[in-house]
Amino acid sequence: MRQTPMIEPHQEEEYIQRAGANPDQLCSGAPLEILQAASYAGDEPTPFLKAYFTAGHSQWLVQKYGVSASALEKERIERAVILLWIRACDLYTSHVYGRPEPQWEQFFFSDEGLY
Repeated sequence: MRQTPMIEPHQEEEYIQRAGANPDQLCSGAPLEILQAASYAGDEPTPFLKAYFTAGHSQWLVQKYGVSASALEKERIERAVILLWIRACDLYTSHVYGRPEPQWEQFFFSDEGLY
């Protein structure tokens, strides 16, 4: 039986900062702890995961388009966060089962192709 993953509260800010600092990270480089936490989150991403995906996606938008998240509709960011969370769950499942995953070489914080 797998234990529920734990990212300690004192580690959360560090993960969020790393997400914002590495917006071009590939799915294959995503922290396994994040993928696991996403899978065990329940029916929706936790506040920590929302902050994590928001930080990474916002900086990805800045790098890709030169647009800050504040210039975009809040709903667009929220939709992207949900899609990124679902992808993280899928990636974790692929990891656990050792199955090939075509998304491994995609940008982890990008929502392109997920709609």
